[in-house]
Amino acid sequence: MAYADRVSERTDDDLDSLLAQLPAGGAIPLRLEEDRAGRAVVKPDDNAVKALRALPGLASELRRLRQQVAEMEARSKRSRAEEPARPAPPPETLDELGSLLSAPFRVSARAASAAKTEPLAALAVQVARATAEGANERERARLIAMAFAASEGDLDGFWEARRSRKAPGAPGKAPARKGRTS
Repeated sequence: MAYADRVSERTDDDLDSLLAQLPAGGAIPLRLEEDRAGRAVVKPDDNAVKALRALPGLASELRRLRQQVAEMEARSKRSRAEEPARPAPPPETLDELGSLLSAPFRVSARAASAAKTEPLAALAVQVARATAEGANERERARLIAMAFAASEGDLDGFWEARRSRKAPGAPGKAPARKGRTS
């Protein structure tokens, strides 16, 4: 008789057989009740009994799912076997693709206008400026400041870094003080 069959035939009063069927080191919570005659009766916890009764259904569902996975894996292997192998691209094509990836890109007017309100577009435009041939240190520093502010989630710092006109650490004019004349 299979374990699942034994579990489904169990009754609440069959405590000894319930405990005998536990795996090594397993435990079932017990409760102490009084029967009609006033005698103390030890019974397994209702939830433990429900869980043991649910095992046959879980076992059949597990078998069904394993079968379904095996069928899907077999179908996947068959489709891969039927698919012809792709030829490797010629070396000239790879060289051309590499040069496209390293080529500078230009900022379109649409991207530039989107950069005024969209952080991702602003970062892309700044990358284009900072990586362009002949870009100055200020553009690179602005890119680093924008990227750092974005990574910290500081949108105010991000937009401030974009608007910044001086390189970080460069001396600037002292802010004018209001209400003071000399």
